[in-house]
Amino acid sequence: MTNFSGDILLGALFPVHERNATYECGRIQDEGVEQLEALLFTLHKINNDSALLPGDKQRFVGIFLILWPLSEDCALSQAFLRGFSSFSSQGFIARSSVGFACADGSSPAYRHGAFDRVVGVIGGQSSAVSIQLANLLRLFRVPQVSYQSTSPTLSNKHRFGYFFRTVPSDVNQAHAILELLRAFHWTYVSVVYSDTDYGNKGYDKLQELAARYRICLSNPQSIAADHYTDPDYDTVIRSLTHRSSARVVVVFADKGAARSLMRAAWRRRARFVWIGSDAWSGLESVAQGHEEVVEGAITVSPMVQPLNGFERHFSQLTPDNNALNPWFPEYWEEKFQCRLPDFQETPFNNQFRLWCPSGGRRPRPGYRGLQFVRDAAYAFAHALHDMQRDRCGSQHQGLCAAMAREMQGDALKRYLEKVSFKDEGGKTFRFLPSGDAPPRYSILNFQRLDNDSGAADGGAPRYAWRHVGSYSLGDDGEAKLDLDLEALRFKADEPRFPHSFCSAPCRRGQAKLQLEGDTCCWLCSNCSQYQYLADEFHCRDCPMGTVPDPESKARCLPLPEEFLSYGDPWAIAALAVAALGAAAVVFVALVFRSYADTPVVKASGRELSSMLLLGLLMSYALTPVIVAKPSAWSCALTRFFLGLCYAVCYAALLCKTIRTARIFGGGRRRLRYTSPRSQLLLAGLLISVQATLAAAWLMLEPPSVAHVYPSRARNVLVCQGSDRASYLLGLVYPSLLIGVCTVYAFKTRKCPEGFNEARHLAFANYTTCVIWLAFLPLFLLSGSPTIRTLALSFLLSLSGAVQTACLFAPKVYIALCKPAKNTREGVMTHHHGGRCAAVGCAMHPPLALNNLAKADNLDNMAAEAAAAAAVANVKPHRGQSKTL
Repeated sequence: MTNFSGDILLGALFPVHERNATYECGRIQDEGVEQLEALLFTLHKINNDSALLPGDKQRFVGIFLILWPLSEDCALSQAFLRGFSSFSSQGFIARSSVGFACADGSSPAYRHGAFDRVVGVIGGQSSAVSIQLANLLRLFRVPQVSYQSTSPTLSNKHRFGYFFRTVPSDVNQAHAILELLRAFHWTYVSVVYSDTDYGNKGYDKLQELAARYRICLSNPQSIAADHYTDPDYDTVIRSLTHRSSARVVVVFADKGAARSLMRAAWRRRARFVWIGSDAWSGLESVAQGHEEVVEGAITVSPMVQPLNGFERHFSQLTPDNNALNPWFPEYWEEKFQCRLPDFQETPFNNQFRLWCPSGGRRPRPGYRGLQFVRDAAYAFAHALHDMQRDRCGSQHQGLCAAMAREMQGDALKRYLEKVSFKDEGGKTFRFLPSGDAPPRYSILNFQRLDNDSGAADGGAPRYAWRHVGSYSLGDDGEAKLDLDLEALRFKADEPRFPHSFCSAPCRRGQAKLQLEGDTCCWLCSNCSQYQYLADEFHCRDCPMGTVPDPESKARCLPLPEEFLSYGDPWAIAALAVAALGAAAVVFVALVFRSYADTPVVKASGRELSSMLLLGLLMSYALTPVIVAKPSAWSCALTRFFLGLCYAVCYAALLCKTIRTARIFGGGRRRLRYTSPRSQLLLAGLLISVQATLAAAWLMLEPPSVAHVYPSRARNVLVCQGSDRASYLLGLVYPSLLIGVCTVYAFKTRKCPEGFNEARHLAFANYTTCVIWLAFLPLFLLSGSPTIRTLALSFLLSLSGAVQTACLFAPKVYIALCKPAKNTREGVMTHHHGGRCAAVGCAMHPPLALNNLAKADNLDNMAAEAAAAAAVANVKPHRGQSKTL
């Protein structure tokens, strides 16, 4: 470990040593030392930047360095775990727990009691190290910025919420390759990938994203580079050539596998457009010896910018003037293969026999990508600068109390998420929502050089990688592919790139029928009349009540709703019948009102007749509700009043017949509850039963509307359940009332004509039953919602018309046309000779007169009728008229 003091500390991790099976630390690793020096160089620039982090410019930002041995096939080493555990125990745990104590029980006194604030960590390099480091740092809510880890796993913000990186994820490379394919309209390509973590994850991401770009990946070939021989590579090329339509091959492989693949293509004289990943992009060694096969290849690689001023700075470093880096002497010895007199002996420098000279040697950095280390440091610096400005004010110098309290954890993380600055290329750098760096890639094209003097002289032609474009995300987050199409070239003898597709796109409304053995080639098939194109491969039936969109065939549109409107001819007929019936009821009511004191009206029972007329009017008034557009309200009213209007009518009729039967069949008993008020109360109780049942039905099964489909091309709006027999539950109770009423009408058939409605009531009931018997099959068996609705409305109107004609028309006729019969004598006339034997008209005359005279609420006509019935119990004298 080492540290470089400052008001704010950053942890940093670099792979200074290689991993070694024998020793804890292996050989010095050049790239780790160069990355460390790049960070020190960057921190020096930050601390000397007058526009960034105002304060003591020599001490504002420092680093606390942890260096660990690294190899490509291992995770965190024991050295790293020990080092970072010490770092975390002295820093993060100590500040997170007041009760933290050292191993010997003493209080922590890190850095001689002056605990500097460690606010974040820069590193690690490999994804394996960064994943384990991120799992540890998130426990202490410490932000981490990696400069080289590219695994897509680290983009998961749910697992790694405090992780950021200044390099793009490998996911973005897949996007760049697919964007390149789409730009050339290459929709059918082959894929070759190495059987490594790099190749497998790259292929998986290509396969995951290909559908989004409408590109088919055909004939994937996996290469086990450690086991493949030349015949195996020849087999891969032979398989690629069998797909004659796939002229483009994406190679997501390491450089060794790519080189062997190109050599096999050269042996078989294969001619493809190669699309390469960053592992072999721009490498001369891949094409060496078979350039004519690689010619035309297009590859992507991360956009690299030189770190301005660093090469000059690094070349001036020596073991004598670089005291900040304790590993620089070891780097010097390994670089120049010599020994330094004052440096300790290691297992790796004891083989050097020469002493290093005092001067004249200048190291040169060889690692590309040092700007990513620089960006990591500047990300922290700008985040801290923004925090200082917000917490301390723009004029404050150094740390303030408010910033010191909120500098760790979530607060700094939020500023890192919003940080923005210029990178070495002058472009704006900011983290994506996933914590990744903006994806920036160079597009390279392997070309034969123009004006090649060697080829002109008969020598071998020369080739080179040429920069032909770039891929990046714009400030608005949109992917941007810039290609110099004039600079791009396939072959010297074929400058234009070939097409690469299997089947032409299908027309609108056609589905692709994939050919067996290849999912990227298809035949086109038309969808049927009522099918839509669910995706490019499948036709699906539209749901009932919908039809395919005639424009796109890619969705289903609802059919227009059908319902019985007031403008329909049948609806007009139903409304007209109901209106005539309602007018007839109103006419009868007016006649009864005008002739209220006449015997014929009195004998019919004015109160119950009024109730009967009200029920008839309700039945006619329900027709406009039934034929209206179905809604929750109209459905509720229909279900409630369908049975209620019948219940009102037959409750009134039942009370009338019961009253007549009791008056003329009471015998010697005293009559009770025969007054109009009692009759109305009884009718109200009978009606309340129906109202209660209907209300309970509505609560148990709330009214709603539904759609029914008599045919595939129709969408009919109806009340929920109107197509089922249960919709007629409201008529069960009125049916019982009709039956009881008919029984009592039969029992009173021989009473005086003015009080006896048995014949008319029986005829009305018989006719109603006939209407119902005709209606029920029509309602239950018809498949047309319109017919069921009309049947229901005509049922109400016809039933009401029968009752109006049978029960009221004779009385209206007598009142208007036969006033001579509208007398007491006419009302008291019997239909047949004899007594009212059917109801037991055996009442003793004096007792009958006495009982009826004491009935306070019986009207005069009823009293007279009862008296007549009592007299009728006495046999008339011979020759006496039977008319009283």
